[in-house]
Amino acid sequence: MSDFTVLAELGDALVTVLFQELNSDPVVKTLIDTESRISLQSPADLKNDNSVRLSIYLYRIMEDGYMKNRFPVEGNGGRLRKPPLSLDLYYLITPLVGTPREQQVVLGKTMQVLYDRAILTRPDFTGSLAASGEEIRMILNPVSLEETTRIWTALELSYRLSICYTARVALVDSQDETSRHPVVYRGASYGVMPTS
Repeated sequence: MSDFTVLAELGDALVTVLFQELNSDPVVKTLIDTESRISLQSPADLKNDNSVRLSIYLYRIMEDGYMKNRFPVEGNGGRLRKPPLSLDLYYLITPLVGTPREQQVVLGKTMQVLYDRAILTRPDFTGSLAASGEEIRMILNPVSLEETTRIWTALELSYRLSICYTARVALVDSQDETSRHPVVYRGASYGVMPTS
């Protein structure tokens, strides 16, 4: 079962997975040498912070339409619980290192990592997300230039080299449970319908 902390736990997992993989590469290791070089803050919040080299910014959250109409799940004491809230999380990943070449190297390695490790599983997570046994898929999200421009306009920054990923599906368990009433009597009547 995942609780409301799933959004924060997924962000932490992304930072950890990316740092482990980026730090194991001799070329990128010189650019991102500590986990604190990767941040969940927006590029706008980091514009005056030269210590951060990669921003993984959660910029949008939407309910997953494919999983919306699921049946209730078993709750506590024979009660029924609403199905989990199924969320798609949209991340803007922006390299903040110095030269354009360094930005492309960091972004290319990040994309390689998220391609090779497209499914994050229990060992990658902490907290309720690890206990749930869920898998989260990281999908490259080819957004249009118009949408990308809207994102950067909302951040009140000039466009920078960046990519978007969708994390699918993060489940947030409901706490709303209802009693289930057993069927006590079930009957059927048979007869002839009157004709007019």
